[in-house]
Amino acid sequence: MLRPFSRVAISTTRLTVAQKTSSKLAAAQRTGWLHTASSSVSDTPEFKPIHEIRSPSYTKSIGDCSRILVSEHTINCPLNYSDLSFGTIEVHATVIDLLPESAESSKITSFLNAGYAPKEMAEQYKKLFNQSTRMTTKSILYLQGGPGFQAPRPNTSLSISSSSKSSWVSSAFSSNFNRLVLLDQRGTGQSTPVTSQTLSFKFTIDQVKKTSDYLTNFRATQICEDAELFRKALHDDTTSWEAVIGQSYGGFCLATYLTTKSPLMIKNALFTGGIPPVYVEDVKEVYDKLWVKVVERNDKFYGVYPGDVEVVKEIVKSLKLKPQNLPGGGVLTARRFLQLGINLGGGPGAFEGLHELFATAFVKDFEGCKVISKNFLRAVEREQPFDTNPIYALLHESIYCESGGSSRWAAERSLEEHEVKHLFDYESRCESGDEEVKVYFYGEMVFPWMFEDYEELVGLKEVAEDLARREDWGELYGREKVEARGACAIYHDDMYVDRELSLEVLDKLLVGVEPWITNEYQHSGLRDAGAIIFDKLLEKSKD
Repeated sequence: MLRPFSRVAISTTRLTVAQKTSSKLAAAQRTGWLHTASSSVSDTPEFKPIHEIRSPSYTKSIGDCSRILVSEHTINCPLNYSDLSFGTIEVHATVIDLLPESAESSKITSFLNAGYAPKEMAEQYKKLFNQSTRMTTKSILYLQGGPGFQAPRPNTSLSISSSSKSSWVSSAFSSNFNRLVLLDQRGTGQSTPVTSQTLSFKFTIDQVKKTSDYLTNFRATQICEDAELFRKALHDDTTSWEAVIGQSYGGFCLATYLTTKSPLMIKNALFTGGIPPVYVEDVKEVYDKLWVKVVERNDKFYGVYPGDVEVVKEIVKSLKLKPQNLPGGGVLTARRFLQLGINLGGGPGAFEGLHELFATAFVKDFEGCKVISKNFLRAVEREQPFDTNPIYALLHESIYCESGGSSRWAAERSLEEHEVKHLFDYESRCESGDEEVKVYFYGEMVFPWMFEDYEELVGLKEVAEDLARREDWGELYGREKVEARGACAIYHDDMYVDRELSLEVLDKLLVGVEPWITNEYQHSGLRDAGAIIFDKLLEKSKD
């Protein structure tokens, strides 16, 4: 039996009864959501965020004469900004500062080697930039896609240079920006993580409703409040983000930021494939459009690799006959294998990566019979992060839900009624000897059966069902038109975010955010051609 959740596990700060009388605040307390943009914990004297730098900071050369300072920042943030009695969690951000040539090496060295306590280290960090370097800080906040994925790491995922434009970060540092804030959205990375393991520390297996209530605090509204705390902690109350980049789901968060907080706090709002479908009445409408895109990408893949039609059929037939236990736990079923189609929406190399993976599916045993390769099983595990990042499976459909609406497994409901349903009947299609009959892969969809096939999701099946049935979600976006300065890359053939739904939101809500519609790149454009896309969006935003 897992030990029950205890409030002792997280710090608590309680409001007085008088401070809980607002009807809007009371509603927020019932749902676990922030229902009004006017309440902000940073303005509440009872809560004082603790800003710390716990890990040693370091400098690194990124060019002939340029250096960056990398520091790891943590702030204790309320689990629920509308009811502080829920306690706090930790939210982390990696901050990369481009050091000016005028920065005195002695002061930088002193900061790095002084051995301050974590809280004092954060205070000295602000002094270093506000007083020692006398530089004007122009910060970019990066909001990662997902939901449920951490920000990229500076040394392994980002190509940083101040003299060339090898990536969007390099382009930013070449364009007069000098600070990059990589936010690990709550529940991910070095922020207080949400995994099956950490949830077991807080709740017993039978505490389904409590677990579900807890998870409702990991959506865009709370992420934006976390970002506000970081803005004020790193700068001051009046200094705006010079730019915020929202990649995919990060763009959804950016839309929440603009419409529920002051848009003046963001000078340039840059969306890369991430305008949310604000005006759908049922989440099913989102997937009604996306299934068509998934079919198109499947057809393009098989058009490039026609020989894989039979290869995929053979793999599916083998897994139907004998599902494979995976090295890390869980089971590779035919339906789980078809979730590899989430990669079909990627850019250059995505198709080739799948093709090469399928080629490794079988080895021959001592009798010369084909069997599924263990190396193939390990490779499939690496391509499916649902075990390590369960927020994605648990909350993915909730990113489209607002007050009075539930997802009710919207992707599955949509497919059941869709004209393309027959294309995803893999059980019959894999038996066809007709070379024209293909087995179609799924896209960026979640299904209830995932909580049977994935090892780390099995114990969360009832929680997932509760989240799918919930109707007490709060509002994610304001409905008043927002005068914002920004630009958005809308990928014409995007498999994950529908183009027409995006344009509707730009027309009705995000006034001033200029669209750039392109068929040159896929959803992964920021990773594949980051410098080009960043420069284009920044130019359109400034214009």
